[in-house]
Amino acid sequence: MAVKIFSRMDDEAYKRLSDIKNKYGFKSEYEIIQYVVGCFLRVADPENDTNQESIPKEIADMFNDLSDEERQFDFVKPKRARTYNKQKDALNS
Repeated sequence: MAVKIFSRMDDEAYKRLSDIKNKYGFKSEYEIIQYVVGCFLRVADPENDTNQESIPKEIADMFNDLSDEERQFDFVKPKRARTYNKQKDALNS
């Protein structure tokens, strides 16, 4: 079974991700996200990791001290246009 997780990012972050996709030959932005989640799970939950390859130190360091508040990702939720407001504006034009 698979579960879908939806996520939003601002235009600048998406452009950066798309540039990385092209630079490193990923098939899609989704493939990059899957790779990052896989790396995170290997470091954050090593007891359930079935991969026999060692984790590079650089990858482990990226996710080291997950509870350290200063290292938390500063996320700004992108604004999403509401369909209702678009329809209302169209009717009032």
